[in-house]
Amino acid sequence: MKTNTAAFTLIELLIVVAIIGILAAIAVPNFLNAQIRAKVANSQGDMRSISTALATYRLDNNMFPPTPDTSGNLRYARLAKLTSPISYMSSVPLDPFRKGADPNNSGTMFQPEDSAYPLWDPDYADARRGTNTFMWIPEQNTNFGAYVLHGAGPDTDYEAAEGMPLHYYDASNGVRSGGDFYRFN
Repeated sequence: MKTNTAAFTLIELLIVVAIIGILAAIAVPNFLNAQIRAKVANSQGDMRSISTALATYRLDNNMFPPTPDTSGNLRYARLAKLTSPISYMSSVPLDPFRKGADPNNSGTMFQPEDSAYPLWDPDYADARRGTNTFMWIPEQNTNFGAYVLHGAGPDTDYEAAEGMPLHYYDASNGVRSGGDFYRFN
């Protein structure tokens, strides 16, 4: 007696696997771009929060947080003054593009002091200073005693701020395009 067994043929299985592969090839790049867009929004939100904390700190102390007298990279230590003894922020936000491994440097890990947003001194952003990097930006020509926050973009490195023009990140150039975030007071 002949029995009929229901099973998929090899060709049917190959077609299903090919369709799944095509769908994955479409979905994975969109997922990666969504991750970058989320990090961009996170970075811009963090910089806005830091600006609010800096403004409140300045109202209370008549100055921005001073640079601490410690050796090494002072970014994290300077922003840490916003967390204690008075909590203007609950913690120092770290740049989402500089957390974890550095993709441009053979997998070395970013340390917190390398991952904090650089806060440039008010003298550096002062339009009265003759060598001010930002004096060519029209809205900065009247800022005296201001500050500049700097965030790495998707390329994970901080562009040289001494060069002109500043390399702003713009998603219209592609989600993974180079450039940095700047927030001026």
